[in-house]
Amino acid sequence: MRHNKKRNTAFLYECLIKQLTIAIVRKDENLKESIVNIVREYFNKSSILYEDLQLYNQLLEAKLNKQQATRFLFEIRRDWESLSRKKVFNRQTALIKQINESLTPDFFASFVDNYREIATVGSFLQSSGLKAKQRILSEDRMFQLTTAEIAETKAFKHVDNLTYNTFVDKFNETYKHTLRDEQRLLLTNFITSFSDNGLGLKCFMNEELGRLKNEMAFLLEADNVSETYKQRGQKVLNKLDTFSCTPINEEMVKDVFYIQDLIAEFNKNED
Repeated sequence: MRHNKKRNTAFLYECLIKQLTIAIVRKDENLKESIVNIVREYFNKSSILYEDLQLYNQLLEAKLNKQQATRFLFEIRRDWESLSRKKVFNRQTALIKQINESLTPDFFASFVDNYREIATVGSFLQSSGLKAKQRILSEDRMFQLTTAEIAETKAFKHVDNLTYNTFVDKFNETYKHTLRDEQRLLLTNFITSFSDNGLGLKCFMNEELGRLKNEMAFLLEADNVSETYKQRGQKVLNKLDTFSCTPINEEMVKDVFYIQDLIAEFNKNED
C-alpha cells in the first residue's frame, strides 16, 4: 500500500516542528518566524487540521488491551470520518502550497523519528476506500500498534512552574562544583524534558553535538597530537555522526556525557 505522506496531517505537523527546532538551533529568525506563523494559522485550536491532528495523536498515544482497542479504533474512525474530509483536504492543499513557497525545498524529506507509526495511523484512517484485503492488513497493523506492550512507567504528576524552577535551581547548586557546565545543561535538559515534550532537549542536543564535533576536529588538527589520541578522536567523531539519525534516549545522553568528559581531557592535555 502506498502512503501519501503529504496528506498525513501528523506528518506535516511533525515536519514543521522539526524544521522549527533546526531554525531555533541555527538562530535563523526569519525561518523561525515563518514556521511559527504557519503553525498558528493551520494548527490553532479552532482549525480543522488541529481537530484532525488530535485524532492522529490519540491513535499514536493509545496503549490498550485487545478488547478496548477494537472499540477504540471503531470510534476514532467514526470521529475521523465525521470531520469534513473535503475541508481537511483543502486546508492540507493550502498548507502544502505555503510550505513549498515559504520553506526549504527538502521540507518533506525531513527525518521524523516515529514516521513508521505515523504512516501506520495514516494508512488506517484512509483505508476505507481500499479493497477488503488491503483494508484488513491496514487495520491489523493499527491494532498491533495500539495494543503493543510497553514498559510499565509511573505517571508524572503535573509540575507547576515553581516546582520546576526550584528543582532546576537545586540541581545546579548541588552539582555546580562536580559537573562541567555543559554536563549540567545536558542532564538538566534531559531530566526536565517531559515539561516541553523534549523540545528543549532537542534544541540543546543539536547545538551541543555541533560544538563537540567542531572541538574534536580542531583538536585533531594540532601538530602535537599523538597517534593514539588521533585514533580515539576519530572514533569519537564517528560516534557523533551516528547521533544525527538516532532518536534521543537515555543511552545517547550517557554517550554524550562521556564524550563531553573526553573532549575536556583532550583540551587539558593540549594546554
